[in-house]
Amino acid sequence: MNKKTVKIKIFAGILFLFLYFSADNTFAQQDPQFTQFIHNRQFFNPAVVGNKLETQFGFVYRTQWLAYQPTFDDAGAPSTQVFNFNTALPSYRSGIGIHLVNDNLGATNNIEAQLSYAYHIKMSNNGTLSFGVRAGIFNKTIDFGKLRFRESGDPFDLGKGKESNLKPDFGAGVYYENPKFFVGFSVNHLNQAKFNFGSATTQETLVQSSYLMGGYNFLFGAEKWMLTPMLLVRNAQFNKYALEGGAVIKYNQKFWAGLSYRTQESANLLIGADFSRKTKKNVVHNMRVGYSFDYIIEGQTAKQATSHEITLGYTIPVKLPLPPSIIRTPRYRYN
Repeated sequence: MNKKTVKIKIFAGILFLFLYFSADNTFAQQDPQFTQFIHNRQFFNPAVVGNKLETQFGFVYRTQWLAYQPTFDDAGAPSTQVFNFNTALPSYRSGIGIHLVNDNLGATNNIEAQLSYAYHIKMSNNGTLSFGVRAGIFNKTIDFGKLRFRESGDPFDLGKGKESNLKPDFGAGVYYENPKFFVGFSVNHLNQAKFNFGSATTQETLVQSSYLMGGYNFLFGAEKWMLTPMLLVRNAQFNKYALEGGAVIKYNQKFWAGLSYRTQESANLLIGADFSRKTKKNVVHNMRVGYSFDYIIEGQTAKQATSHEITLGYTIPVKLPLPPSIIRTPRYRYN
């Protein structure tokens, strides 16, 4: 049995166990979702930061159920913005990164800032096994002026105005990648922070969210074409899950397009391009632009039919540390 077959079977086994213990449950969204998840891996798993000898910048803008309007007021459709940065620290076999999230969902606004650290172990076949942790803050705000109650005296009715809670937040993950294969597992909100908005009846818990992500790169056509099947399993409290799966095909390492499907919601189209340029010192800078279009299949009566997502990425290489200089004297030589 060759190594390729072993890796595929390991990935399939992990997926089977994950789904077996999660069977017959649906997923209630608490964290934001992203169609281009393979271009936003840092959000899901802290172990990916610095796993390549690059400094990376990324931005995501997602508007869900575009043009959705509630039956009253202006709560509007969900929208999310993410900024992330990470860089390799080759002298320490490590990486470090930060990401910022602004997530609007009706009367609720979530803002988080996370610092991630990962330690990388070089493996055979140009593979890297990474272990990561993250720590940060999570701020949840409710605008009670945007809520309407059917009955007077409802315990959730705290009057007009906004209430905010700021709590610490932690996560951890493991990630493996080589030129052909990647797979990672992470758990966020490990401490399950509890938010209190002035009353015991308005408490909310930030439940643990786990993610299993993987994909495989198939090269063909004199290696000008690359097909990448991809999968993301999102899980809340290890008993409620949702799947996102599909494939992206890339030509000449520049142009790509794909299709995916999110269970119980949408079919999705992904397109994008990668651009590169050389500086005067022959340093290659890369830029990525991506767009995805989601067509809502289930629940259209309560949503608008489409969601849209834009991603931007920029990478520059990280210089490897120079070897120690040699010092020579008439009697001694020091390395």
